[in-house]
Amino acid sequence: MQNTHLRTYVKKHPDNKMAWYLLGKEYLGEGQEAKANYCFQQAGEVYEAFERSKAPADIWVDYQEKLVEMAEQKEKKHRVRKMWLTLLMLLVLAGLPPADAPGFNRDAAEALASALESTDDSMDNESGNNPKEDLALVVNSNVFTAGAFGGGNQGEAALAAAWSGSVAKVQTSAVLGMQVAGNWTLWKRNMAVKYIVQTNSSGKLTAQSYDAKQCNCEPPEVSPEIKRLAQAWTAKQESAAALSSAMITYKKRNGNWPKSVAQLAQPFPNNILGETAPGMTRMFPALLAMHQKGQMGKGKNTAEGKREGSDSQQGKNAAFVDTLGGKPFLQDRLEIIVDKSRHKLALISGDTIIRNYEVGLGGDRTPEGSFVISDKVVNPNGRSNGEFGSRGMQLSDTNYAIHGTNEPNSIGLDESLGCVRMSTEDVEELFALAPQGTPVRIGKDLLPETAMVPEAKDRYRYTLVPKQNNPNKTYHWLN
Repeated sequence: MQNTHLRTYVKKHPDNKMAWYLLGKEYLGEGQEAKANYCFQQAGEVYEAFERSKAPADIWVDYQEKLVEMAEQKEKKHRVRKMWLTLLMLLVLAGLPPADAPGFNRDAAEALASALESTDDSMDNESGNNPKEDLALVVNSNVFTAGAFGGGNQGEAALAAAWSGSVAKVQTSAVLGMQVAGNWTLWKRNMAVKYIVQTNSSGKLTAQSYDAKQCNCEPPEVSPEIKRLAQAWTAKQESAAALSSAMITYKKRNGNWPKSVAQLAQPFPNNILGETAPGMTRMFPALLAMHQKGQMGKGKNTAEGKREGSDSQQGKNAAFVDTLGGKPFLQDRLEIIVDKSRHKLALISGDTIIRNYEVGLGGDRTPEGSFVISDKVVNPNGRSNGEFGSRGMQLSDTNYAIHGTNEPNSIGLDESLGCVRMSTEDVEELFALAPQGTPVRIGKDLLPETAMVPEAKDRYRYTLVPKQNNPNKTYHWLN
């Protein structure tokens, strides 16, 4: 890309350190080291952060394209505005007498001329570009996202998204760190804060790394308030993922979208959602609107696909005002993967593992292939301490199920007749998170060895929907 666009952009936005950094990279590629060094000096801490992290080139290309697109949109608005002002001047002057005639309105003509001459300044001073106005709009708001850290990835995309996605009313954008295991990113309730992008007292953006190895520094402590909000944010994303997936199941079954959470949380057998979680009613309208517009599940669960639409945080998707981009982070439909070789069962969204439980299986007796959760029942066969435990989830129209067990020592072994056994705490949490219709894939060598189970105090919180037992049927699953 020609650096003409970037030169124009930094001239109009000298406080955008990311733009200075990108311009420096352009000059460096052209062999103009002196100009590049000057740009890098203007970029300050952004240069330091990204030179250490060695971000992939495609991230910068994408970011540069966004800057150019924004500049072109502003220029288009400028041309349209100038056209209308010119037309207005012609209309006014057409009705005015000559300049030396009595009654000539010099004030009107001078005002129009002044308007035409100051168009550039007025465009630069629109809301979001005037530092004083931006500072007046700053409120005590905190926005979160997450990025992959590990396997050569140091969260560059997430930091770039947080920087470019910051808007006037956002005071703090925090990037949480997800570990990497092969092709998977690992979601946890207590992910560490890796970066914070803030609007300082002068209305300028600053970036702080909280990873000592990453910044080669002694970073300050993350505030207890940010830690508390970050954990609440991760819990909220899990609730949103469960609700969104339940809405997809309802649409597939009924041909239309549900009108409320209540339509998803019915007694057996219509208990698509077996449990409801705090905040679901509030986030339902926003999720419904996104599904109806086809805005969900459009990409990987990373910050890379969440740079656009940041201003929507202040709009109709207020339920996700605390999420970068104004949309839920875990956008892909929930799925379950059972790895027979590692005795693991994972709940996933896209390439993100949300939970990775240890389970009991039946060796070759456990079938491989694709299924869906067709039945969800509380206390199968009327007992919470029976062979199927307190929860059961049938796999399609088969005699196989994911269920609890009264033989907890069998977890991690091949002692069942083919079903998937889980501990009581694990199966009850999975039952709450995974709605009816959740796809299930069973195979070998599919998941990492790392178990991902929250501590008891950090488990998924829910309220059980009444009447989810099925007294009219005796289950004969191959336990």
